[in-house]
Amino acid sequence: MDIVRLDEIIEFSLGKNTTRIKEQSKDIYTPEDFERDLACGDNDCNTYGCIINLIKSKAAPISSMTESKVITQNFLKCILDETKILPWFFCYQFNEGKELEQQIAMFHQGTTLSVKKLTVKTIGDLKIKLLPIEKQKVIGDAYRKSILQHRLYLKQAEDIHNYTMEIIRKIEED
Repeated sequence: MDIVRLDEIIEFSLGKNTTRIKEQSKDIYTPEDFERDLACGDNDCNTYGCIINLIKSKAAPISSMTESKVITQNFLKCILDETKILPWFFCYQFNEGKELEQQIAMFHQGTTLSVKKLTVKTIGDLKIKLLPIEKQKVIGDAYRKSILQHRLYLKQAEDIHNYTMEIIRKIEED
């Protein structure tokens, strides 16, 4: 198991300043796109690298639905060396991994800004423990499935709530 800096295995590309994007088109990557990518919302779990939401300090795989969208400065596109690190494993480590969480917390320590935005340099300096690709695949697949399952449970709970409210309204009308 090697411990490497992220900038040794990932190429980073910072999004554009919104004032410099010539045409305000529908092809701009939004926070909703980020959430959909993380939830595998389009059921296309093929990945085209990863994207980091610098405000939320969260990572998501890029789907085919969003791969061609223009990203803004609140996002960081990551092109991974997939011979060394897999996208879903990276997302798990970045979003849930205790080691990266501690490193990010140390960066935020002493920050007085109300918005604690990560920088490209900070992310590049983070160190990650690389597991064998087979283990990364198992961990990444389990993480992806847990996100999908969580989303389905939330949807089911919302549906039950809505159904219950309909029944209550019908009882009130009678």
